[in-house]
Amino acid sequence: MSKRNYNVFFNTHTVSGIIISFALYVIFFAGAFALFKDEIRIWEEGEPIDYIEREHIDYDTILKKLDHKYELIGRDLQINFGEKSNKISVYMGGSKDSLASEKAKQYHYFSVDINSVDTTTYPEHYSLGEFLYRLHFFAQFPTIGIYLAGFVAFFFLFAIVTGVIVHWKKIIPNFYTFNPRAVLKRVWADAHTALGIIGLPFQFIFAVTGAYFCLTILVLLPANALYNNDQAKLMADLRPERQTDEWIAKADTKVPSFNDFAKNAVTRWDDCHLTMGFIKNYGGTNMKYVLLSEVEDSKRFIGTSRTVLDAFSGTIKEEKSPNELAYTEDVQRVLSRLHFADFGGVPTKIVYFILAFITCFVIITGVLIWIETRNKKSMSISQRLYTAKVGHIYMAICLSMLPVTALSFLFVKLSNGYFVDKQTAIYYFYFSTWLVAIIFFRFKRDNYLTNKYSLLLGAIFGFLIPIANGIVSSNWIWNTYVQHQYDILLVDVLWIIIATLSLIFYKKIQPQVKTQSSYTKNPIDYKNLAALQAEEAKKIAETINTSSKTETNHQNYIPMRTKIIMLWMFIILGFIFHHIYGLATVFFKESVFIEGSTGETPFWAHQWRILMEGLAFLFAILTVQLSRIWFRWASFIWASIVALFNIYHVIEAILHEATNYSEIFILLLMAIASVFLVMNLNKWRKENATMN
Repeated sequence: MSKRNYNVFFNTHTVSGIIISFALYVIFFAGAFALFKDEIRIWEEGEPIDYIEREHIDYDTILKKLDHKYELIGRDLQINFGEKSNKISVYMGGSKDSLASEKAKQYHYFSVDINSVDTTTYPEHYSLGEFLYRLHFFAQFPTIGIYLAGFVAFFFLFAIVTGVIVHWKKIIPNFYTFNPRAVLKRVWADAHTALGIIGLPFQFIFAVTGAYFCLTILVLLPANALYNNDQAKLMADLRPERQTDEWIAKADTKVPSFNDFAKNAVTRWDDCHLTMGFIKNYGGTNMKYVLLSEVEDSKRFIGTSRTVLDAFSGTIKEEKSPNELAYTEDVQRVLSRLHFADFGGVPTKIVYFILAFITCFVIITGVLIWIETRNKKSMSISQRLYTAKVGHIYMAICLSMLPVTALSFLFVKLSNGYFVDKQTAIYYFYFSTWLVAIIFFRFKRDNYLTNKYSLLLGAIFGFLIPIANGIVSSNWIWNTYVQHQYDILLVDVLWIIIATLSLIFYKKIQPQVKTQSSYTKNPIDYKNLAALQAEEAKKIAETINTSSKTETNHQNYIPMRTKIIMLWMFIILGFIFHHIYGLATVFFKESVFIEGSTGETPFWAHQWRILMEGLAFLFAILTVQLSRIWFRWASFIWASIVALFNIYHVIEAILHEATNYSEIFILLLMAIASVFLVMNLNKWRKENATMN
């Protein structure tokens, strides 16, 4: 490989890795615990599980009680059976019957206890396992979170491929030359390469499947084109069990037994267990029952079946054998099994769990290599300070997750039964505790201390978790073992192992390790930081004055203020063109008048025009005359807000107006212009600070 190509791949690997590193760490750390989502919820509730086979659940009694409480006539129901719980999840849509009450037209999502038939809402049934599972793909950020996780997974693919190319020749030697007592940078580099290659297949699988699940909308765009934008037909082929039917009329006869259908369906195929059920048009003349089942893992990796029954006639309308493969359905199941490790039982999950933590270590070592490499005397104090800040923030975010997660396990166990809205309680506790830990470690400015404290606190809280479980729920380890409550036992044992390893690592990391760091050998003098920055600023100002004189003689040179004004004007024109191109929807699809309009332009419309075109025009005009620090900061802040808005607008247009190509194109150009504007304003702002 030529030196130029090597540098390209190396820089791509470094930049892509640093950009996504802390987000990727959160994904893998939370994802490791999300593998045991069901076990964590069972541990949290502390109640013994009976493991009733799904076909033996009394669905008829459950449906009768739900009908009395929610008025099921005309609704579509989705039932997630689960495997390790005394509860099943139910989602019911609004009634399609035009004669239904307002109560019946509301949708609901809750869990039902299969023994007592009591229902609990999603916030009430929320658990720490569910929280970590959703944190795994940033679901706490509405709408945009899952796409952010998808792009992180996508860029992770770049980091994997370029990392293999860069480290290919060093893979084997690093296994034999690894020396923990060597220079710290060398230790991180060897560990990063060796462990990165060990977990490579696992990481590649997660990158591909994660990008697929989080960016499904982008995956479906080509398929949507093949179906001539007929999304109903597309989804009918991809997810036939979710296909909906129109409501015809209410049936006069009694609703047929779902119990009989469940028992008969599971006996149609050998070694199958029920996974999900659907009821379409409950109580209607065209009511249907749908059941999905899977072959046991030990018998077959992929074997899904689907049975569709016309409820009143008793005839099977559609059937898919688990012995027959359907590409459009089964390929999605393959990706799901590879991503969530729901095959092979607990041993497979433990392997995934270990590999996830290895990946976390690879991410951390990658960041530490970058920090150590960029702390050189030849670099400016600003560059070194920036690198140190990024390192402190990244380490604080990543390493503090261990003690915060362990403390959250204690919180949910000790507070179990005290909060009705468990979702809000977990949100507030986890994020507020995490924020405090991040701020504390960030301003300590010591990655060695961050690592030591995180390991020590993680070990202490980890050992307290099984003790708290025994005190609160009487689920001591010996009791859960004797009672065969292995799900609860698994969580306790898992934390004992994590706490033990954390304590061992805490003991192994001695102060001598810190002396190997480049920040110990070449420290940043924070006490005299202002003087160092002033001296450096003076040198940079002299360099800028010299270079600016040279640049003005260049034929393609554009003065900074002129460039900023031009970009403001481009954004103004972009907003105008956006409004014009948006008229295509009015001409070809919608009415000219908005529903409820009176013929007068409402005040909110003027507000939007002033905020968008008006303020952009104002900043363009003021840039001609003003250049003070406050104005440059104001321009930079407002341009950043406009840039975020334009980027969000592009994503929203792609999601909801995918066929409005001209509008999407102009919005994309506006987003690019906004990014360029922010970059130039930031440069202008820094130049001003340097000159002063």
